[in-house]
Amino acid sequence: MSGLSTFIEQRHKALVWLFFAVFLAVGAVVFKDYGISWDEPISRHGGGYAAMYAVHGDRALFDDNERYHGPAFEMFLVGVESILKLTDDPRATFLMRHLLTFLLFYAGVVFFYVLCRDHFRSWKIGLLGSLFLILSPRIFAHSFYNSKDIPFLAMFIISIYTLIRYLDNRTPYRASVHALANAFLIDIRILGIIVPFFTAVFLAGDLLITRSKKRKGEKIIPGFLVYTFLLVSFTILFWPVLWPDPVYHFKEAFRQMSAYPWRLTVLYLGEYIKATDLPWHYLPVWIVISTPLLYTFFFIAGSLVSVKKLAMNPVRFYTTGRNDLIFLLWFFLPLGVVIASGSVVYDAWRHMFFIYPAFLILSLAGMIYLFNFIEAKFRHVSRRLMKAAFVVLTAFSLIYTARIMVEYHPYQNVYFNRLAGGNMKEIKKNFELDYWGLSYRQALEYILKNDGDRFVKIYVANQPGRENARILPAADRKRLVYVDDPEEAEYFISNYRWHKDEYAFGEEYYSISIDGAKIMTVLKLPGHRVSHPEKTDPESSE
Repeated sequence: MSGLSTFIEQRHKALVWLFFAVFLAVGAVVFKDYGISWDEPISRHGGGYAAMYAVHGDRALFDDNERYHGPAFEMFLVGVESILKLTDDPRATFLMRHLLTFLLFYAGVVFFYVLCRDHFRSWKIGLLGSLFLILSPRIFAHSFYNSKDIPFLAMFIISIYTLIRYLDNRTPYRASVHALANAFLIDIRILGIIVPFFTAVFLAGDLLITRSKKRKGEKIIPGFLVYTFLLVSFTILFWPVLWPDPVYHFKEAFRQMSAYPWRLTVLYLGEYIKATDLPWHYLPVWIVISTPLLYTFFFIAGSLVSVKKLAMNPVRFYTTGRNDLIFLLWFFLPLGVVIASGSVVYDAWRHMFFIYPAFLILSLAGMIYLFNFIEAKFRHVSRRLMKAAFVVLTAFSLIYTARIMVEYHPYQNVYFNRLAGGNMKEIKKNFELDYWGLSYRQALEYILKNDGDRFVKIYVANQPGRENARILPAADRKRLVYVDDPEEAEYFISNYRWHKDEYAFGEEYYSISIDGAKIMTVLKLPGHRVSHPEKTDPESSE
């Protein structure tokens, strides 16, 4: 066994390269399978307005409702679209967007590996952390079509990595790299200002807590001034809406972020509730029910151990476990601020995906603690049996999650664990499933494949039903005729957004089910007059 361990250690770099090569290959194969989410066209338009202002001075940007959404990654996507001349080919455009969004997530996973490897001083734990992040069903699905929250997650990982590198060695070069990463982060979502806040807090902590304050100050203050100057400069540079008046527009962006005017309803615990009136436990419940249980179990253990150490001796915890404190703050501070301030959140917890890497790092810490606990408390045969059981249960959980992801593909976005309900039919009555309408793509493809008419008239329950036509081949798009009145339609299509019950009209022509619960239904409408199905007005669902 020792010979095998030595062999693996000697070739561990090859194993790491193989792991990430396989992951990249999987992404390159499956990125074509996902539909278009509700927000994608909106995000693309926002990036287009920002790019037009940056390049041509077109001030239409300032009349756009989405002008304060961070455009950095969207401008990059629009730039690639323009360079490759894809604008007249919507299918190629959205496939490109899905691939590049995945590639940024891929980069985030690579940095997460390095972050975990360095923190735990183990390449094995680094790979396991990366595997935890990949085998997170909802995150994996979003990594292809969510060009807001996934890039923010990836850049948050990179920004925390550059923060730790800068705190370890405060050179001008590291300050500059950290400033660049932070600026791009902020210009994806303004909530990225959390990392500069962390930077200031931990530099101040070094001045106040560590010895030789004068000498430390001589190194810290000039570097921080360089960091601040570059951060402000890069943030303005990558965010065109700030150019005319950076202070005013940044304040407006922050104000909108704090109270975003999204007043539609959300299905939560079986009730339709306005997004502005959701209870404080909305985010914690969603995180717990949509994350593999193993990760949550380890997270609780890791959090308790870290909080206990912090409470017992805060100064010592800072000086010996600074990075642990960073990870604790990374997860708990944003979550606590959002809950305490009553900020508007909706569509599950996608707005808070960026805290998930910290959740996983605490999970890894909990796993290590429990494994070491077994090592210390048991002896001889009992210890070997307990350690073997621990490893087997962990491996079984990971394999089970991977199997679920394969079975659900490409709808890993509707993953729930058993805490959400006994089965998916029960869960469907309490929580939104395919709220972003990804399944419309497959429904449209089925109709076009099985209906031989030259043109097909369809009525869709909400906007993604129209948007998903863009990812179809041009010949198929031309066959689709969208009508605004269901009386004129041959087919009615719905992803059950704001409608958790089955429809009482029409004949079921096709449906997509996950564990027995329908997430998409196509009804063939009779020739006679039918009543208006529930349209896109969510207020009627209250």
